[in-house]
Amino acid sequence: MAESGDSLVLEQLRLIRADLGELRSELAAFKDETHSDFVAQKTMLFGLASVIGQIGERVGHLERKIGA
Repeated sequence: MAESGDSLVLEQLRLIRADLGELRSELAAFKDETHSDFVAQKTMLFGLASVIGQIGERVGHLERKIGA
């Protein structure tokens, strides 16, 4: 059981790492395009909030699965 729990955690961590890497590159490109555009910065913040919320949901799912 511990081994399947470990692989569940590792898989979720891989997905989170991939999402964060993608987010990092998208934010860098977006930043280059919008140096001082306030509306664009607000859009970026809403996007970040969404991704952070998704990561929080994944972590919560992992906690429920491993009984934390």
